[in-house]
Amino acid sequence: MSSINSDFIKKGEQCLYVIKPNKRTLQNVEALKKYLEVEKQSVLENCLKFGGILFRNFNISSEKDFISIVNFFRESSSLNYVDGNSPRTKLRENVYTSTEYPKEYSISLHNEMSYSKKWPDLIFFFCHTPAAEGGETPIIDSRYLLTVLDPEIVENFRKHRIKYTRYLVGDKGFGKTWSETFECNDKSEVENLLKSMNIDFFWEDNNLAISNIGLGTAVHPKTNDEVWFNQANQFHPSNLPDDICKMLKIMHMENPHRFPHYSCFNDGSEISEKHLKQITRKSFDHAIVFPWQKGDLLMLDNMLMAHGRLPFKGDRRILVSMC
Repeated sequence: MSSINSDFIKKGEQCLYVIKPNKRTLQNVEALKKYLEVEKQSVLENCLKFGGILFRNFNISSEKDFISIVNFFRESSSLNYVDGNSPRTKLRENVYTSTEYPKEYSISLHNEMSYSKKWPDLIFFFCHTPAAEGGETPIIDSRYLLTVLDPEIVENFRKHRIKYTRYLVGDKGFGKTWSETFECNDKSEVENLLKSMNIDFFWEDNNLAISNIGLGTAVHPKTNDEVWFNQANQFHPSNLPDDICKMLKIMHMENPHRFPHYSCFNDGSEISEKHLKQITRKSFDHAIVFPWQKGDLLMLDNMLMAHGRLPFKGDRRILVSMC
Protein backbone atom coordinates (compact mmCIF):
# COMPACT_ATOMS: atom_id res chain seq x y z
CA MET A 1 0.00 0.00 0.00
CA SER A 2 1.57 3.30 -1.13
CA SER A 3 0.15 5.13 1.89
CA ILE A 4 2.46 3.14 4.19
CA ASN A 5 6.24 3.49 4.27
CA SER A 6 8.86 1.03 5.43
CA ASP A 7 12.17 1.93 6.99
CA PHE A 8 14.96 0.31 8.99
CA ILE A 9 16.80 0.84 12.25
CA LYS A 10 20.21 -0.72 11.70
CA LYS A 11 23.08 -1.96 13.86
CA GLY A 12 25.89 -3.59 11.89
CA GLU A 13 24.43 -6.54 10.00
CA GLN A 14 21.12 -6.40 11.87
CA CYS A 15 17.98 -4.51 10.84
CA LEU A 16 14.74 -3.76 12.62
CA TYR A 17 11.95 -3.34 10.08
CA VAL A 18 9.82 -0.20 10.66
CA ILE A 19 6.30 0.37 9.31
CA LYS A 20 4.81 3.89 9.43
CA PRO A 21 2.28 6.01 7.53
CA ASN A 22 3.50 8.54 4.97
CA LYS A 23 0.54 10.89 5.38
CA ARG A 24 -0.53 12.73 8.51
CA THR A 25 -4.15 11.81 7.81
CA LEU A 26 -3.24 8.14 8.21
CA GLN A 27 -1.61 8.51 11.61
CA ASN A 28 -4.27 6.53 13.45
CA VAL A 29 -5.02 3.01 14.60
CA GLU A 30 -7.71 2.46 11.99
CA ALA A 31 -5.19 3.05 9.20
CA LEU A 32 -2.93 0.39 10.70
CA LYS A 33 -5.83 -2.06 10.96
CA LYS A 34 -6.76 -1.52 7.31
CA TYR A 35 -3.14 -2.09 6.37
CA LEU A 36 -2.96 -5.34 8.35
CA GLU A 37 -6.21 -6.61 6.82
CA VAL A 38 -4.37 -6.63 3.48
CA GLU A 39 -0.72 -7.05 4.41
CA LYS A 40 -0.74 -9.28 7.48
CA GLN A 41 1.06 -12.10 5.67
CA SER A 42 3.82 -9.84 4.37
CA VAL A 43 4.25 -8.41 7.88
CA LEU A 44 4.69 -11.94 9.26
CA GLU A 45 7.18 -12.77 6.51
CA ASN A 46 9.22 -9.66 7.32
CA CYS A 47 9.06 -10.52 11.00
CA LEU A 48 10.65 -13.89 10.20
CA LYS A 49 13.24 -12.26 7.96
CA PHE A 50 14.29 -9.45 10.30
CA GLY A 51 13.19 -10.83 13.67
CA GLY A 52 10.85 -7.95 14.51
CA ILE A 53 8.65 -5.09 13.31
CA LEU A 54 8.25 -1.61 14.81
CA PHE A 55 4.90 0.08 14.07
CA ARG A 56 5.38 3.82 14.55
CA ASN A 57 3.28 7.01 14.22
CA PHE A 58 -0.11 5.29 14.28
CA ASN A 59 -1.19 7.08 17.48
CA ILE A 60 -1.85 3.89 19.44
CA SER A 61 -2.92 5.33 22.78
CA SER A 62 -4.69 2.74 24.94
CA GLU A 63 -4.76 -0.89 26.04
CA LYS A 64 -7.80 -1.36 23.80
CA ASP A 65 -5.90 -0.06 20.75
CA PHE A 66 -2.94 -2.24 21.64
CA ILE A 67 -4.96 -5.45 21.93
CA SER A 68 -6.88 -4.69 18.74
CA ILE A 69 -3.57 -4.85 16.85
CA VAL A 70 -2.22 -7.87 18.74
CA ASN A 71 -5.43 -9.75 17.89
CA PHE A 72 -4.53 -9.66 14.19
CA PHE A 73 -1.70 -12.06 14.98
CA ARG A 74 -3.36 -14.23 17.62
CA GLU A 75 -4.07 -17.44 15.72
CA SER A 76 -5.04 -19.47 18.80
CA SER A 77 -5.63 -18.88 22.47
CA SER A 78 -3.88 -16.17 24.42
CA LEU A 79 -0.66 -16.98 26.24
CA ASN A 80 -0.57 -15.86 29.83
CA TYR A 81 2.54 -15.33 31.95
CA VAL A 82 2.14 -18.45 34.10
CA ASP A 83 5.65 -19.71 35.02
CA GLY A 84 7.01 -16.24 34.22
CA ASN A 85 10.10 -15.18 36.16
CA SER A 86 9.95 -11.39 35.82
CA PRO A 87 7.95 -9.18 38.24
CA ARG A 88 4.89 -7.87 36.38
CA THR A 89 1.35 -6.73 37.04
CA LYS A 90 -1.49 -8.42 35.15
CA LEU A 91 -3.76 -5.64 33.83
CA ARG A 92 -6.28 -7.79 31.98
CA GLU A 93 -6.33 -11.11 30.16
CA ASN A 94 -3.02 -11.39 28.27
CA VAL A 95 -1.91 -7.81 29.03
CA TYR A 96 0.85 -7.18 31.53
CA THR A 97 3.12 -4.38 32.54
CA SER A 98 6.68 -4.78 31.35
CA THR A 99 9.08 -5.86 34.06
CA GLU A 100 8.89 -3.94 37.33
CA TYR A 101 12.54 -4.60 38.11
CA PRO A 102 14.06 -1.45 39.72
CA LYS A 103 14.57 1.33 37.20
CA GLU A 104 18.23 1.91 38.09
CA TYR A 105 19.30 -1.51 36.78
CA SER A 106 19.66 -2.98 33.30
CA ILE A 107 17.89 -6.21 32.37
CA SER A 108 20.01 -8.57 30.29
CA LEU A 109 18.80 -9.54 26.84
CA HIS A 110 16.78 -12.74 26.70
CA ASN A 111 14.14 -14.67 24.76
CA GLU A 112 10.99 -14.58 26.87
CA MET A 113 10.41 -17.76 28.91
CA SER A 114 13.11 -19.68 27.02
CA TYR A 115 13.70 -21.58 30.28
CA SER A 116 10.14 -22.92 30.24
CA LYS A 117 8.42 -25.78 28.45
CA LYS A 118 6.20 -23.26 26.69
CA TRP A 119 7.21 -19.85 25.43
CA PRO A 120 5.49 -17.22 23.28
CA ASP A 121 5.96 -17.29 19.52
CA LEU A 122 5.37 -13.55 19.32
CA ILE A 123 5.78 -10.87 21.97
CA PHE A 124 4.42 -7.33 21.66
CA PHE A 125 5.50 -4.16 23.48
CA PHE A 126 3.37 -1.00 23.52
CA CYS A 127 4.89 2.30 24.62
CA HIS A 128 2.18 4.09 26.55
CA THR A 129 4.60 6.46 28.31
CA PRO A 130 8.29 6.71 27.35
CA ALA A 131 10.77 7.34 30.15
CA ALA A 132 12.06 10.86 30.74
CA GLU A 133 15.54 9.47 30.15
CA GLY A 134 16.75 6.03 29.08
CA GLY A 135 14.49 2.99 29.37
CA GLU A 136 15.17 1.70 25.87
CA THR A 137 14.41 -1.93 25.01
CA PRO A 138 17.61 -3.22 23.34
CA ILE A 139 17.11 -6.13 20.96
CA ILE A 140 19.47 -8.55 19.25
CA ASP A 141 18.93 -11.14 16.55
CA SER A 142 19.44 -14.53 18.21
CA ARG A 143 20.89 -15.89 14.95
CA TYR A 144 23.48 -13.12 14.91
CA LEU A 145 24.33 -13.56 18.58
CA LEU A 146 25.50 -17.11 17.81
CA THR A 147 28.14 -15.67 15.47
CA VAL A 148 29.65 -13.19 17.95
CA LEU A 149 29.93 -15.49 20.97
CA ASP A 150 33.03 -17.62 21.42
CA PRO A 151 32.53 -20.98 19.64
CA GLU A 152 33.46 -22.81 22.87
CA ILE A 153 30.54 -21.17 24.68
CA VAL A 154 28.09 -21.98 21.90
CA GLU A 155 29.21 -25.61 21.69
CA ASN A 156 28.98 -26.11 25.46
CA PHE A 157 25.47 -24.66 25.58
CA ARG A 158 24.39 -26.61 22.50
CA LYS A 159 25.72 -29.88 23.92
CA HIS A 160 24.84 -29.69 27.61
CA ARG A 161 21.61 -27.66 27.76
CA ILE A 162 20.68 -25.69 30.87
CA LYS A 163 19.27 -26.64 34.26
CA TYR A 164 17.25 -23.84 35.87
CA THR A 165 16.32 -23.80 39.53
CA ARG A 166 14.03 -21.39 41.36
CA TYR A 167 13.04 -20.99 44.99
CA LEU A 168 9.63 -19.38 45.18
CA VAL A 169 8.61 -18.04 48.56
CA GLY A 170 5.13 -18.49 49.94
CA ASP A 171 4.77 -15.00 51.28
CA LYS A 172 7.39 -12.26 51.32
CA GLY A 173 11.02 -12.68 50.37
CA PHE A 174 13.50 -12.22 47.55
CA GLY A 175 11.75 -12.55 44.19
CA LYS A 176 8.25 -13.61 43.19
CA THR A 177 6.01 -15.84 45.28
CA TRP A 178 4.83 -19.16 43.86
CA SER A 179 1.25 -17.88 43.73
CA GLU A 180 2.35 -14.86 41.67
CA THR A 181 4.46 -17.05 39.38
CA PHE A 182 1.67 -19.51 38.62
CA GLU A 183 -1.27 -17.11 39.03
CA CYS A 184 -2.86 -19.55 41.48
CA ASN A 185 -3.19 -19.88 45.27
CA ASP A 186 -4.01 -23.60 45.37
CA LYS A 187 -1.03 -25.89 46.02
CA SER A 188 -2.63 -28.91 44.40
CA GLU A 189 -3.37 -26.95 41.20
CA VAL A 190 0.20 -25.70 41.12
CA GLU A 191 1.50 -29.26 41.57
CA ASN A 192 -0.65 -30.52 38.68
CA LEU A 193 0.62 -27.71 36.48
CA LEU A 194 4.24 -28.45 37.38
CA LYS A 195 3.79 -32.14 36.58
CA SER A 196 2.22 -31.29 33.22
CA MET A 197 5.25 -29.11 32.40
CA ASN A 198 7.82 -31.71 33.52
CA ILE A 199 9.10 -29.41 36.25
CA ASP A 200 10.59 -31.13 39.30
CA PHE A 201 9.57 -29.64 42.63
CA PHE A 202 9.43 -30.01 46.40
CA TRP A 203 7.98 -27.92 49.21
CA GLU A 204 9.82 -26.47 52.19
CA ASP A 205 7.06 -25.33 54.51
CA ASN A 206 5.19 -22.88 52.29
CA ASN A 207 8.12 -22.28 49.92
CA LEU A 208 8.45 -24.06 46.58
CA ALA A 209 11.73 -25.29 45.05
CA ILE A 210 11.50 -26.11 41.33
CA SER A 211 13.92 -27.16 38.60
CA ASN A 212 13.66 -27.90 34.92
CA ILE A 213 15.84 -28.41 31.86
CA GLY A 214 15.89 -25.89 29.02
CA LEU A 215 17.68 -25.58 25.71
CA GLY A 216 21.00 -23.88 25.08
CA THR A 217 20.38 -23.28 21.40
CA ALA A 218 17.26 -24.10 19.37
CA VAL A 219 16.12 -24.46 15.77
CA HIS A 220 13.35 -22.10 14.68
CA PRO A 221 10.40 -24.21 13.44
CA LYS A 222 9.65 -21.96 10.45
CA THR A 223 13.03 -20.68 9.27
CA ASN A 224 15.14 -23.71 10.35
CA ASP A 225 17.76 -21.27 11.63
CA GLU A 226 19.72 -22.17 14.73
CA VAL A 227 19.28 -19.50 17.41
CA TRP A 228 20.78 -18.72 20.80
CA PHE A 229 17.90 -19.58 23.12
CA ASN A 230 18.35 -19.62 26.87
CA GLN A 231 18.41 -17.40 29.95
CA ALA A 232 21.35 -18.95 31.76
CA ASN A 233 23.14 -15.63 32.30
CA GLN A 234 19.96 -13.96 33.55
CA PHE A 235 19.17 -16.73 36.05
CA HIS A 236 22.68 -16.92 37.46
CA PRO A 237 23.36 -14.74 40.55
CA SER A 238 26.46 -13.30 38.83
CA ASN A 239 24.00 -11.28 36.72
CA LEU A 240 22.93 -9.36 39.83
CA PRO A 241 24.77 -6.37 41.31
CA ASP A 242 27.98 -7.53 43.02
CA ASP A 243 26.83 -6.81 46.56
CA ILE A 244 23.59 -8.77 46.13
CA CYS A 245 25.40 -11.64 44.41
CA LYS A 246 27.92 -11.92 47.27
CA MET A 247 25.16 -11.79 49.87
CA LEU A 248 23.19 -14.58 48.18
CA LYS A 249 26.26 -16.79 47.86
CA ILE A 250 26.99 -16.40 51.58
CA MET A 251 23.36 -17.09 52.51
CA HIS A 252 22.80 -20.13 50.29
CA MET A 253 26.17 -21.81 49.77
CA GLU A 254 25.05 -24.68 52.05
CA ASN A 255 21.62 -24.96 50.37
CA PRO A 256 22.04 -23.96 46.70
CA HIS A 257 18.42 -24.86 45.91
CA ARG A 258 17.44 -21.77 47.92
CA PHE A 259 18.92 -19.30 45.46
CA PRO A 260 15.93 -17.29 44.15
CA HIS A 261 17.02 -18.50 40.72
CA TYR A 262 20.11 -20.30 39.49
CA SER A 263 21.47 -21.94 36.35
CA CYS A 264 24.02 -24.64 35.61
CA PHE A 265 24.52 -27.22 32.88
CA ASN A 266 22.11 -30.16 32.66
CA ASP A 267 24.73 -32.53 34.13
CA GLY A 268 25.03 -30.33 37.23
CA SER A 269 28.40 -28.80 36.29
CA GLU A 270 28.85 -25.09 36.81
CA ILE A 271 28.78 -22.60 33.95
CA SER A 272 31.83 -20.34 33.88
CA GLU A 273 30.91 -16.91 35.28
CA LYS A 274 33.41 -15.49 32.79
CA HIS A 275 31.38 -17.01 29.96
CA LEU A 276 28.09 -15.81 31.43
CA LYS A 277 29.40 -12.26 31.67
CA GLN A 278 30.62 -12.45 28.07
CA ILE A 279 27.14 -13.45 26.93
CA THR A 280 25.61 -10.46 28.72
CA ARG A 281 28.28 -8.03 27.53
CA LYS A 282 28.22 -9.08 23.87
CA SER A 283 24.43 -9.04 23.81
CA PHE A 284 24.43 -5.40 24.94
CA ASP A 285 27.40 -4.44 22.74
CA HIS A 286 25.72 -5.69 19.56
CA ALA A 287 22.11 -4.79 20.39
CA ILE A 288 19.91 -2.50 18.31
CA VAL A 289 18.87 0.37 20.56
CA PHE A 290 16.27 3.00 19.70
CA PRO A 291 14.45 5.57 21.87
CA TRP A 292 10.81 4.74 22.52
CA GLN A 293 8.22 7.14 21.14
CA LYS A 294 4.75 7.37 22.63
CA GLY A 295 2.42 5.02 20.73
CA ASP A 296 5.17 2.73 19.39
CA LEU A 297 4.26 -0.94 19.05
CA LEU A 298 7.12 -3.42 18.78
CA MET A 299 6.41 -6.94 17.56
CA LEU A 300 9.16 -9.55 18.00
CA ASP A 301 9.50 -13.16 16.98
CA ASN A 302 10.49 -14.44 20.40
CA MET A 303 12.90 -17.09 19.13
CA LEU A 304 14.58 -14.87 16.56
CA MET A 305 14.97 -11.71 18.65
CA ALA A 306 16.03 -11.31 22.28
CA HIS A 307 15.17 -8.19 24.26
CA GLY A 308 16.25 -6.45 27.46
CA ARG A 309 15.90 -3.08 29.19
CA LEU A 310 18.19 -0.18 29.94
CA PRO A 311 18.03 1.88 33.16
CA PHE A 312 15.76 4.92 33.14
CA LYS A 313 14.62 8.00 34.98
CA GLY A 314 11.08 9.29 35.44
CA ASP A 315 7.87 7.41 34.69
CA ARG A 316 7.85 4.64 32.10
CA ARG A 317 4.87 2.53 31.06
CA ILE A 318 5.41 -0.24 28.56
CA LEU A 319 2.69 -2.89 28.18
CA VAL A 320 3.34 -6.44 27.03
CA SER A 321 1.22 -9.11 25.37
CA MET A 322 2.22 -12.57 24.12
CA CYS A 323 0.77 -15.14 21.78
